[in-house]
Amino acid sequence: MDKRAIFLPAAAQCKLLAAALLLSLLAGCAVSPQGQEASEPVEPEQVEATQEDRLAGLDSEVMFHVMAAERLAGLGEYRDALDQYLEAALIADDEELARQVARLAAQLGEWEIALVGAERWLDLAPESMDATQIRLLSWLNSGRLDEAVDGLVELIESHDDTQQGWRRATVLLSAADDNELAVEAMSRLVERTGRDALAPGVLHMQSVLFWQIGDPERALELALEAAHESEERKYRVWAAQLAAEQQQLELALELYRLARADEPEYVPLALSESEVLRQLERDEEAIELLREMPSDSDVLYTLGVYLAYMERQDEGREVWDKLAAHEPSEKPVQHYFLVARLAELLELEDEALKWYRKVDAGPNRDRARLRRAVLQARRGELEEARDQLHMVRGSDDRQLLEQAWLVEAELLREADRADEAVELLGRALRESPNSIRLLYARGINAVHADDLELAEQDFRRIIQIDGDNAMALNALGYTLTDRTNRHQEAYRLIRRAMELEPDDPAVLDSMGWVYFRLGQPARALPYLERALEGEDNPEIAAHVIEVLWALDRQSEALELRDRAVAEWPDDDRLIDTLERLELGE
Repeated sequence: MDKRAIFLPAAAQCKLLAAALLLSLLAGCAVSPQGQEASEPVEPEQVEATQEDRLAGLDSEVMFHVMAAERLAGLGEYRDALDQYLEAALIADDEELARQVARLAAQLGEWEIALVGAERWLDLAPESMDATQIRLLSWLNSGRLDEAVDGLVELIESHDDTQQGWRRATVLLSAADDNELAVEAMSRLVERTGRDALAPGVLHMQSVLFWQIGDPERALELALEAAHESEERKYRVWAAQLAAEQQQLELALELYRLARADEPEYVPLALSESEVLRQLERDEEAIELLREMPSDSDVLYTLGVYLAYMERQDEGREVWDKLAAHEPSEKPVQHYFLVARLAELLELEDEALKWYRKVDAGPNRDRARLRRAVLQARRGELEEARDQLHMVRGSDDRQLLEQAWLVEAELLREADRADEAVELLGRALRESPNSIRLLYARGINAVHADDLELAEQDFRRIIQIDGDNAMALNALGYTLTDRTNRHQEAYRLIRRAMELEPDDPAVLDSMGWVYFRLGQPARALPYLERALEGEDNPEIAAHVIEVLWALDRQSEALELRDRAVAEWPDDDRLIDTLERLELGE
């Protein structure tokens, strides 16, 4: 095992609900009450020309303030620029200037100025929903709860669909700077709406607010109230999602089953129910449920994945055959990706490559390229794999883009080209200098390239960004004790990592190894044995063998040697340890 091995996490799960309205508003997206963009996008050249024409019509005093604002903004002095824009907006009948003031002030958290800008904007454009929302948020973040609640009531009443109004109000409340203010405003809003506040939809929105501000327990309580008040499926599903997120799996299962009762063949809920069953380790029930469902791409894929993880390869391949033969009525490219992914999980690598090549469009195109690269590298086609990853680096998905850098670096390291991986990750870090994953990967590769100074620099940079990053603390501590004589310093780093992750096998192994390097093999052994119990791994096994040998427990060392060699005959670290101890068979 490499204590510092690079782990590539799976794609992050989608949130249940994203409070994106404020972000889109501040990004310049005019959003209508129905959540649709109010106008078509405009080319930059058109914007520039329109801006010049508009400014040409302003009087000299206004122009003076606008030009001063733009000069200050160009120097990065945004707060001073805001003051100049505000002066211009107050003396000009120009909606765009008022809009700029309100939005820039909101971005800077200058809520009193944002309020002035929003009110000026509303003077000039009384129907503007964006201006209304910034004014509401300004009241809220300035602590003016009475005005904020009055405005939220008006906002809700302005919608023909009351539920849509509540959704918009909830999103605004979740964007408040102070969670306590948001909760107090919601409480007053509920009081103001009287009996309507008991409606399931309002309880649901309260639940959403508590979930978004980080109080999942209260969110679940309210969600359960809404589900009790109404038999509508959406309330039961929301409560089930929250229960599953909090590992109340029996409750989640009950709610999913209630939600599915009227439409037992509704696939999305069956998939959710099967996942809860799997987490409850009721695998056979999960599989039986999926076998009862209509055989669409999602059902067959999920069933095949469960069988693969249960190591029921023959059954999994039968399901894969059905999936590959299935002809979906829509989203064929998504189907191709699922067929390829399941083939890869079932170790049908030729089939996986064939199907990944079909994914030539859609949201999974670059993920397919990334998986193709991994498979091609396994076949020794490293340069072809790198070509695929280069194409992925044109993706707009920053997480996928970063993963492409990481995968390419890992492939280079596995090909004993760690120095090239270091250079590659240096290029990636010029674009994202504070990426913890990129810094960690470069640190790992720097160790392999014997550039310990760079490795230490990268691990310490991670610790500077996140002082509780156990992975970086452990990697730096292990590197120092394994490759230098700075054992006391290494011990302090590893001890901190152990405080954060006391049961992590990598950290336990590091603690055992640093004790051994400090000349205390008896103290080292229990940590190393616990590590090996937690993770059957050749490097940990090599450490245990060495410590047992140092303690004159030769028979145990030789017994472990025999088992380790049988399990990992080609592991370099294990081979090096046995040769150094002259324990070769």
